Amino acid sequence: MRNNNKLIPKYWVDKNKNTISCKEKIKVINGNLDELTEMLKDIFDEAVLIGVDENQFKKVIQDIVKNMKNTIKDV
Repeated sequence: MRNNNKLIPKYWVDKNKNTISCKEKIKVINGNLDELTEMLKDIFDEAVLIGVDENQFKKVIQDIVKNMKNTIKDV
């Protein structure tokens, strides 16, 4: 898709701020972000169609992201 190129960083870094150079890892994360973007667009459109306030919807999504926690141990 790559329609959100401006939102995806040019370089991914690890928790130590080292650049991730593995092309396969970068391909996976960028592909996942493309899928997420498309899914969010669909959900957003459905919310608007049923009359949900756009700003409220965006705030809910932001709050979900802000409250995400890593569930993988020892990473």
